[in-house]
Amino acid sequence: MQQLRLVGVHEDGEHLLVASDEGVTYQLPLDEALRTAVVRSNNRAAAGRSAETGEQPQPLSPREIQARIRSGASAEALAEETGLPLDGIMRYAGPVYAEREFVAQQARNIEVSGPQGHDAYRSAFGDEPANLGDMVGVRLAGFGVPAESVEWDAARRSDGAWDVTATFTSPDDAKHASIGEEPPARWIFHPARKLLQNTNRWSQVLSELEPLDSPLTARRLTAVKDRPFDVEADAEQAPPSASSAPGIETDESRAQDEFLEILRARRGQRLGEDEDGDDMLATMLTQGIPAAHPRDEDFADDDEARRLGFADEDEHDNVPRLHDGVSTDTTEVTLVPNLRALRFADRVASEESESARDGADQNGDDPEPKRQKPKRSSVPSWDEIVFGKKTD
Repeated sequence: MQQLRLVGVHEDGEHLLVASDEGVTYQLPLDEALRTAVVRSNNRAAAGRSAETGEQPQPLSPREIQARIRSGASAEALAEETGLPLDGIMRYAGPVYAEREFVAQQARNIEVSGPQGHDAYRSAFGDEPANLGDMVGVRLAGFGVPAESVEWDAARRSDGAWDVTATFTSPDDAKHASIGEEPPARWIFHPARKLLQNTNRWSQVLSELEPLDSPLTARRLTAVKDRPFDVEADAEQAPPSASSAPGIETDESRAQDEFLEILRARRGQRLGEDEDGDDMLATMLTQGIPAAHPRDEDFADDDEARRLGFADEDEHDNVPRLHDGVSTDTTEVTLVPNLRALRFADRVASEESESARDGADQNGDDPEPKRQKPKRSSVPSWDEIVFGKKTD
């Protein structure tokens, strides 16, 4: 048998640190079994000294007996420790045992999981929430342990909370070896707040339908486009701008209206409720992101030059060339301003004609007024069309 020596107390105050002769350090939990063993050893030593001196051990009061049993001690161990008859201890231990059983039942009724959508949960619990007792039974069945063999118990702590334990026999197989520790499973239960806390690996595994080390479930992914993104192809299919075709509804405005209509229809819905709507929304969002595939500035300049007809197919030839099929014949081009420009030009012409008539009225006494040559109305610039004419 390997001998261990006491090193100290762990930082959490719930474990003792012991070490072997080889220098390997172990943790020993400060549970009720250890406390009972220490007290029993001290009582035996005290009983031996009392036998030698002839002194009788001091009996425990009923309150002290109930406090010891409520903290997790058994009546048999207490009778052996104190030397009192077992029947006398059971007279006061019965109500405390009932209290411990009631607290353990309360902990088993605590809800540990809401309704889940995956098949493993539905096959075990349907569409109902799962409490601790049912979850532990289902999880232990997967380990080959019958739910009827589990023994539940509770012991009150010094801080007012309760230690709840589920004791069972662990078969020697690979599943139990993966846990890394022996039963029982332990929880800390706060009855007033109806709160459960896992205190060891077994409680963590038995409180969840899937262990924490299980692989994550795959996310549902949907392709938003069935062809690769092509800048030039998308540019050729781009709708005309509003300035080139005023009064005509463009594809961009129609797409924006459809996007707003989808957003109104999905108001108040969560993701996952309408998968088709989610896919359609993802497609429109992806198509509406202009910077989803950034382009290099050099390539953009080359494309612009190629579109205007100044780029050469040969990278080493800087002589400008026209695209194939472009005619070199020149024809007269007439610029037709838009409606706003015509209105602006008419207004300028009317103002000039009015100023000319006013000048003629003022110079009516002249014998021979000089005939003025009509001025051609100038086409306003783009800044004048957008921002208006500057007035002095």
